[in-house]
Amino acid sequence: MALRATDYPRRRRSIVASLFALVAAIAFCLLYSANRTNNTQQYTSYSSLRNYNPPTKEAPLDKKQRRRRLSIDLNQFTDPKSVTLRSDADAPNYQDVAAATQQVSTPQEHFTPIDHVSRQNCQIVYILGVEGATHHGFMPIIENLGKHQGDGYRIDTDPRGLKAGLFGWFYHAKIKSWGFKVTPSVDDPEFIKHVVADSCPNDGKKHVLMEWASFPSGHEDDPRTYRVHRQHEWLGMTPEEVANSDEALSHPTSMNAFYTAYSPFVDIKFVVLHRPFLETIASHRDWDGGPEIHSNIIRGFMLMLRRFLDTHLFDVITGKRLWHLVCVERIMAKNYEGEEETNAARARILGSLAEFLGWPDGDCPHCFDDWRDSSKDPIETLGEENMPVMLEHMKWLEGIWPPPGEQGVEEQQCGI
Repeated sequence: MALRATDYPRRRRSIVASLFALVAAIAFCLLYSANRTNNTQQYTSYSSLRNYNPPTKEAPLDKKQRRRRLSIDLNQFTDPKSVTLRSDADAPNYQDVAAATQQVSTPQEHFTPIDHVSRQNCQIVYILGVEGATHHGFMPIIENLGKHQGDGYRIDTDPRGLKAGLFGWFYHAKIKSWGFKVTPSVDDPEFIKHVVADSCPNDGKKHVLMEWASFPSGHEDDPRTYRVHRQHEWLGMTPEEVANSDEALSHPTSMNAFYTAYSPFVDIKFVVLHRPFLETIASHRDWDGGPEIHSNIIRGFMLMLRRFLDTHLFDVITGKRLWHLVCVERIMAKNYEGEEETNAARARILGSLAEFLGWPDGDCPHCFDDWRDSSKDPIETLGEENMPVMLEHMKWLEGIWPPPGEQGVEEQQCGI
């Protein structure tokens, strides 16, 4: 059949369209093939980091396997300054770090709404230390210092709302009355609003909440409703394994979650207590089956706390120091020549502490009225037979605990 002259343009358009379709199909096939090759190479290159096989349910690890895994995980740590195990480096220059902190250009408000009025009227002073660090002896000192600030301050040494928030205590009196059927997590936003409103009412006063739960706290069968209790498994762990365990990181509370969640609403300050190591262990000599195992657990929490402190040098809102070291040995009269020298050292400690907390008056002549130096001989209490092990444990703590004090401040240069 002969084509009419008008059919030629239509046929040419059809042929061109077919050619374009063929070229597109070929190009698609080439791209698909290249993409598959790249993906295969990419998965191959990642195979050393991640397993791309279909996930299978892992058999549960027994205690020995779990401890081995914890120790392997810990190999990434080399010294406390980088959230690590040991360091032979000099103490950090906090002034240099502070200057670097102030150079951060993105304001905190860009990430989290900050309630500056609440932070001005509500302060949490956490007395941070391991079990046996003399919390009971130090609390009256800082309480007296707080009450010395005048009528504008309300000092609460038993902040039940905060204890409910941090530890999960007082379920019926607090948590349930706030409308929660189960205890929320430490960093639950609605929960935090209730804790702050309950603890720091907007009454024109500055509310100071003093918390001093030690690390660790209580017993395995403690009737208080901790979210995570003291663990029996810690008795068979090394300090590294204790510090690396999920349970220790959440006992008596999660420090990271607490600080991150509460800092937009509350001015948080940590007063770090260090008591000489032998005295610390001797104060609970018979706990955990004896000095050696008790020391392993305590050293594990020292390592854990050191990691927290080294990664939280300054407040994310103000850029000011977040923690302040108190050497218990520096407030003991037995370490000075006479009353005058003792009082002068204690006055300097109180003055620097008040300055750190942002309190106006550090001159408190009667703050130490309730303090009593311990008269126990830690070597006699621990027993001569335990001293070789204790001295090894002290050697292990070098570069880990106590954390470094501020350079040039004599009262913050603690011994182990």
